[in-house]
Amino acid sequence: MPHAAHAMDFIFQTKLGTYPLAVQCEMLAELGYQGMTVSSWSPELKELPKVKSDWGLDVGGIYAIYRQGLEDWLITLFESIEGCSTNELALHSGDKVQQQDVRMLERLLPICERRDLQIALYPHIRYGMQTTTEAVQLCELFNHPRLGIVFNGYHWFANQEGELEQRLDALWPWLKRVNIAGCRLSPLGWGGAATIEPLDEGEMDNFVLMGALERRGYTGHVGFLGWESMGGDVHGNLHRSLTAFRSMEQRLVRNPHWALMTDFPR
Repeated sequence: MPHAAHAMDFIFQTKLGTYPLAVQCEMLAELGYQGMTVSSWSPELKELPKVKSDWGLDVGGIYAIYRQGLEDWLITLFESIEGCSTNELALHSGDKVQQQDVRMLERLLPICERRDLQIALYPHIRYGMQTTTEAVQLCELFNHPRLGIVFNGYHWFANQEGELEQRLDALWPWLKRVNIAGCRLSPLGWGGAATIEPLDEGEMDNFVLMGALERRGYTGHVGFLGWESMGGDVHGNLHRSLTAFRSMEQRLVRNPHWALMTDFPR
């Protein structure tokens, strides 16, 4: 069965400005997407409860960043958000996971229990929590049913964390979300690490990644990461990514063994 395809709203934040939420939803619905992830700095968060009724789209997640000084803002977000139950949370308090990150999660998880929310930790290159390994360690520390992990293929690839099968096995008990992107290792990319591109470009083999997820029985939605560095026409890039994604899904149905690698480059 095809995965629900979601777009992260970063792709709508261009060098010329940001598309209004209504236009974002109209584009995604027209193209055949099933949902979206919204950045927490969107000025239209109060409109999220209407997204499903007005456009038939799910708001699968809200992306937020925690760093020192954002405690009150983040607590207010968790206490007030409506129309979405999952917060994808990147941690960036230092050059590695800090004790204040742990304390922040200790404050947020009771809110999640009371308001029926989930936290999906978002490993992010050049942030304090960069790798799936660090996210797994936090999930093991808390062992909390409302704390899980986003597997972001872009950040896994950009970090050159490697060991795809082993990393997926390690995080599987806590996997909440999957995000992917076309990308290539390049100093011209985000943070001097890797570009963010439509799914039909780059050197990241997302077909192999999707095969690994399929073998493990992943049935959740898949989000597509976008960024202003893609350039060009936002609608066109969204169309290209969705077309490439559905093509990969169809190939996996016909020939799942094509996604099995015998050797990995070093």
